[in-house]
Amino acid sequence: MRAAAASGGDALALRNTPSQRRAHQRMAAILEAAHAVLRRDGAEAATATAIAQEAGVAVGSFYHYFPNKEAAFLALYEGKLAELRAFAAATPLAAGDRREALRAWVIALKEEELRIGFDFALFDAVHHYGKLSPIASRHAEAMALATAARARQLGSAWSDAALFDICLSAFFMNGSSWLYWRASGGYAPRAITRLADAVVAVLEPALDGSPEPPGPHLTPQGEDRLLDGA
Repeated sequence: MRAAAASGGDALALRNTPSQRRAHQRMAAILEAAHAVLRRDGAEAATATAIAQEAGVAVGSFYHYFPNKEAAFLALYEGKLAELRAFAAATPLAAGDRREALRAWVIALKEEELRIGFDFALFDAVHHYGKLSPIASRHAEAMALATAARARQLGSAWSDAALFDICLSAFFMNGSSWLYWRASGGYAPRAITRLADAVVAVLEPALDGSPEPPGPHLTPQGEDRLLDGA
């Protein structure tokens, strides 16, 4: 089955979308191999041939789905971010103190990020491949909307625009944890708890009844409402 153009543009569109279980498994194996090669060789040195060899398939099988290695990395990156968004939407706030509930939610998201294998290789890839940047931007908006929905559940009376704006600022603090991990050479848990503490501090005015700051506020480009907080 011929695939529609991917968000990265025609040059990075899937050539074929798997429709059978076996084809899905083959494509999943190729994406897993792409991640392994990206970790091992880096974005510049990685090749389609290396990915096919890692997956244990013929190079022709790789090109059956992807026009080039960049398309495989695009699909891999999009897939991981989609998993994170689904987890954010499905993870409820814990009962009890609202700040502790928000803190626990942020920690759960960050731990899920590592659990699904989002790592330095993918974090660095967005800086190497410009086509990944729009995906990262849309993901940031979606995660800010998810955070705003949780803040609304916790009683924030701010307008949607003001709440989205501050939640977007809070989301971008996630990048600081990756930069800290890069400097420390690992995934130290303290970066996760520090991030959660910082997010709670940033959102505190939206939760404690403080008046919202004057606009103009940044607004989502892909959505015009808060995500369902269910």
